[in-house]
Amino acid sequence: MNSYKRPWYMLKRTWVILFLLIFIGLFVSTLPPELPRNITYLTKAYSEPEICEGALEIAKADSTVLNLLGNLEPLGALDMLNGSVGYSKTGDTVGITIDVKGDKQIKNIRSKMDVLAEKINDKWEYISINIRIKKPDELKQTIAILKK
Repeated sequence: MNSYKRPWYMLKRTWVILFLLIFIGLFVSTLPPELPRNITYLTKAYSEPEICEGALEIAKADSTVLNLLGNLEPLGALDMLNGSVGYSKTGDTVGITIDVKGDKQIKNIRSKMDVLAEKINDKWEYISINIRIKKPDELKQTIAILKK
């Protein structure tokens, strides 16, 4: 008599595979339909870092920003993930929102930079740059850095 006993996952292989396929199908069906587009926009924005870096340089020169936040720190690799990116259908206009931080030690300060830029003759021209201070409530405001 054969005393070899197969492992439980070999005996239930069909049910395990069926369960995993259903689980993956449910997971994929709950993803938002605009996810591929958002990933594409984010990838494109990462490939054009001069948009955010140029806007940050302009914002660093603003006296109101210097008084409230201090010198703005360089953008980190993951700062764009906390914000949002949107391109026009033709890809020549972009709207980006990213987190910015200053070197002043203000507890729990949260600020975001909104950039609207347009590509003209293969060069990004800024339409508007705003810094929004979201928290703390006593500092809550929008600083218009550039408006065309």
